Amino acid sequence: MTENQIIVTTPEAIKDIIIKALQEHDKSRASKKSETKLFTINKVAKILGVSHSTVKKLVENETLKTTIDNKITEKELNRYLSQ
Repeated sequence: MTENQIIVTTPEAIKDIIIKALQEHDKSRASKKSETKLFTINKVAKILGVSHSTVKKLVENETLKTTIDNKITEKELNRYLSQ
């Protein structure tokens, strides 16, 4: 059984706690965003120096995997290039 506790604090302390939590959240989102670089099929075609249809065929035959929104991750592109 847990007991209810009352915490006495100041509005400034609550504000500081909220600001720190938001800053940590923003840092977490930023690091996740930088970890997941996404490319369109056109961008991958330019990187590889091939046509859009060539990359589209690689996606269709699942040689290159895409995200739900049809983007190719940097990790997937590197995997393909290292084959």
